[in-house]
Amino acid sequence: MSAIVRNGWEIYFHRNLFGQQRRQLKEQVRQLKANLPHEEFVKHPTVKLLAAVMAGIKEKIVLDPFAAQFSLKGALRHYGRLKGMGLSDRYRLFFRAFEAEDRKVLIVLWLGFPRKEGDRNDCYEVFSRMVRNGDFPENLEQLLSEADGI
Repeated sequence: MSAIVRNGWEIYFHRNLFGQQRRQLKEQVRQLKANLPHEEFVKHPTVKLLAAVMAGIKEKIVLDPFAAQFSLKGALRHYGRLKGMGLSDRYRLFFRAFEAEDRKVLIVLWLGFPRKEGDRNDCYEVFSRMVRNGDFPENLEQLLSEADGI
């Protein structure tokens, strides 16, 4: 498993969650590119979403995954999320960062949608349930065993 490295951070994707979402988005974008005129393709929401997500990962989060703008509170305090910064207001990109003296690792976990505050299916509620259910190991090595490189 090879990672892409940006700003000293090794970047991985959770295989069964964000990795799958990314593969589906990439396939949708490939199909759109094959079937739409260029002018429509570049304006399509799915194309913009994939571009915003990847720019957020490779250019924004890696500047400082522990920055206040990414931090979550309470039971989710060990996790971060990207909101805004090119993403539609309804999306949140959840991740976990680990920093040691010799290694910095960023694992992108899940792209949450929709954002409907107070709804049982609100992405924060769904992500909180995933954390409570133990979907993400606390240990870096165990979490990496569930991850893919870019």
